[in-house]
Amino acid sequence: CKGMRTWADGNTYEWEFKFGEPHGWGTYTFGEGTKFIGEFADGLRHGHGQQSFSNGDNYAGDWRFGHMHGKGVYGWYDGSKYVGTFVKGRMEGKGIITLPNGESYDGEWKYGMAGGKGEYTKLDGSKHNGHYKDGKRHGTGVITWRTGDVFVGKWKNGHANKKGTFHFSNGDKYFCTWDEGEMSGNGTYLFVNGREIKGDPLSIEQAILDDEELNEEIAPNLGLTWYTIGLEHMESEAWEQAKDNFQMARKYVPKSSDLNKLIHRQMEILKEKMPEGS
Repeated sequence: CKGMRTWADGNTYEWEFKFGEPHGWGTYTFGEGTKFIGEFADGLRHGHGQQSFSNGDNYAGDWRFGHMHGKGVYGWYDGSKYVGTFVKGRMEGKGIITLPNGESYDGEWKYGMAGGKGEYTKLDGSKHNGHYKDGKRHGTGVITWRTGDVFVGKWKNGHANKKGTFHFSNGDKYFCTWDEGEMSGNGTYLFVNGREIKGDPLSIEQAILDDEELNEEIAPNLGLTWYTIGLEHMESEAWEQAKDNFQMARKYVPKSSDLNKLIHRQMEILKEKMPEGS
């Protein structure tokens, strides 16, 4: 039959019934303001439907026995959006999420978080292709910048860890070692001509200080290295260290370059994160 029912808790349902329970197509409104329009089976949301939540979130897609299950689109009140698969109400399988600032993750999900293989695109245009666990970079991965520079390494709980290699667009390489987001001094800068300099980025600069032409040639590479270290500190919410590294990066980067604009953007974000006067 068709009709309308109101429960003692303020919930209401209108349209198709079977044996006294919502069954078929109908509209269910919860007391706090959440509303579902779609298919029901034996009193449960089951089939296809759209739900608008009282907090401003919304979901449109498949349902199974009362849970978001199958393919669907979930939108948060802040503008974030997920398009992909769900299992028992959680993001599970494959999908893509886009954040309000333009960053996105496209890949595998587990227990509602990024888990497995995926690609994360940051606001600076860089892309991390690799493995994720509990929503964080974990395992092997590759970062590619729009400049053509590449970093190949490993991560642990979201932080660069153990050995990694920068492959710069001019052919130079920098073999470095990380300890959960902190770069150690054990590194080797390999020039395309075969020359080697061992140490951290500051040691490399000191080693070629008197060679103005060489210094100018590798300056963008050193700038990108310091910028990457700064981003790792941002992940750890080590704001002071991040600020120091971004300032170091600025030393090597032309003011008109895209990287300098990105550094400026990160410094603006830091102003919001750090205590006033820092």
